[in-house]
Amino acid sequence: MSKSQAQILLERYWEEASNQGNYELIRELCADPIVRHDPEGKTTELSHDEQIARVKMGREDFGGIIDRIITHADETYVTSIWELTSEKDASIKLCGIEVFKVEGGKLAQCWNAPYGNGKWG
Repeated sequence: MSKSQAQILLERYWEEASNQGNYELIRELCADPIVRHDPEGKTTELSHDEQIARVKMGREDFGGIIDRIITHADETYVTSIWELTSEKDASIKLCGIEVFKVEGGKLAQCWNAPYGNGKWG
């Protein structure tokens, strides 16, 4: 079974941009701005530069490495259940679930709840 465009975009975002530090790839993979949907109807729009700074901070300041536990996608939406561990501080462990929507061939919107401490059980 072949992967959808949505899944390929998100896998490249996690692995190449986040884990490998190819931050400029965000300009190719993500809309400008990307809209992040948070609880209570709040949204945040991040430009490419803001998104690059966010991912760079997670990788370089915290040493974060994303491990996808499950990724499910169709042509428009991709859902990823993930865990983050730190190469710099073994006590930093986060987990989360994010749903991305692809528009115009790019990751354009993201819904996520606040991240949890620890790993999925």
